[in-house]
Amino acid sequence: MHNQYTDFLLRLPDVKTKQVLEINESTLHIEVTPIAVRQACPCCQLTEHVIRKGQNRVRRIRHLGVGGQRIYLLVPAIRLFCKSCDCGFVWNYSFVDPGKRYTKAFEQQALQTARVATVKQSAELHFLPNSTLHHKHEQWLAIESKRLQKQGWKEAASMSKLVLGIDDFAIRKGQTYNTGIHNLRGETLLDIFPGRRLDELRIYAKQSPAFLALRPVAVVMDLAPYYHTWIRECFPEAIRVADRFHVQRYVVEAVQSIRKSITPTLAPQAKAHLKAKHRLLNPRVESLSVEKQEELRDILGYSALLKQAHAWKESFSRWYDCSPNVHTAKQWLHHWLVQGKQIQHPAIMLCLKTIKNWKTEILNYHRCRGTNAAVEGRNNRIKAFQRRHYFTRNRERYVQGLLVECNYAHYG
Repeated sequence: MHNQYTDFLLRLPDVKTKQVLEINESTLHIEVTPIAVRQACPCCQLTEHVIRKGQNRVRRIRHLGVGGQRIYLLVPAIRLFCKSCDCGFVWNYSFVDPGKRYTKAFEQQALQTARVATVKQSAELHFLPNSTLHHKHEQWLAIESKRLQKQGWKEAASMSKLVLGIDDFAIRKGQTYNTGIHNLRGETLLDIFPGRRLDELRIYAKQSPAFLALRPVAVVMDLAPYYHTWIRECFPEAIRVADRFHVQRYVVEAVQSIRKSITPTLAPQAKAHLKAKHRLLNPRVESLSVEKQEELRDILGYSALLKQAHAWKESFSRWYDCSPNVHTAKQWLHHWLVQGKQIQHPAIMLCLKTIKNWKTEILNYHRCRGTNAAVEGRNNRIKAFQRRHYFTRNRERYVQGLLVECNYAHYG
């Protein structure tokens, strides 16, 4: 291979290939030499009085692989001396830090692999000691998470129409929870703190002046009373919006409850068919394929009550999508509540009670059409991160990893 082609593959600006010393099935050794004749003194920043004063040794430095082979650069450690400053120093290369055995590009590639997998898997992929990569990854994670979080808070503080999203996610289902604060307009995760009870939320607000300094126009959350109480205390002027996904889930669950109540009254074949296709009741009809719509019509034909409840659920989705303003939405919601009351089923009545209790927050969706859809997707990424890292016990590393996981694609 000609040296100029080797230089093109290496892409190292301040050295050139001297010769290829060793090639085998998995390893490639390349001897390089500096392009420049002299290097400036680190004290006076001049080259006129700098002379070479021997060569200590050859540095063996790992670089990015090419064609499935591991590449090692044999770099001369040239000793230099400045006669003006009367100081000695060693030739500095831009692609590798002093005293390091890996180029900056190789370290960055290994760290990026560890970000989307695990440190152990990345170390095995790049043939690195697990402890070495783990130490480097911890250092990178601390710096990168701090940078991303600082940038996220700065963007949120400067937004004129900031919309926040508040939601919790489980570390251990039913026992331990974390709460995440999200910038819905900026599509970033601002912070994570432990707990979701009202006293834990208030403690976080007292310890986080940056959070209280925000001026959101709206905050989107589920129907948990402690979140609404907390946001009312922290941001009394902000619009509190009930998340559409959580509200519609109450309606869908009411329809499924009716489906369960009528199942025992059906014939065995119809009962089995309805149970097998019960998930078709959840999505909107327009989102289903023609074949799925035919199957939905079949199962709705088993009960007039189920068909009436499903039509009631579909009208609620249309209310969300088609209401042009709050005044019209309020009138349409009243008609929808009357329509549900006519069904006269306990599950429907319980759902209507919930909707009436949170009527103001639900109607606020038409003042600020914000949802926690992106937050729910981010929660899925968080759960995948937790499974991938086996629920990291170090709280600081855990939070740093989640901040990088959720924000790196936006700010990276």
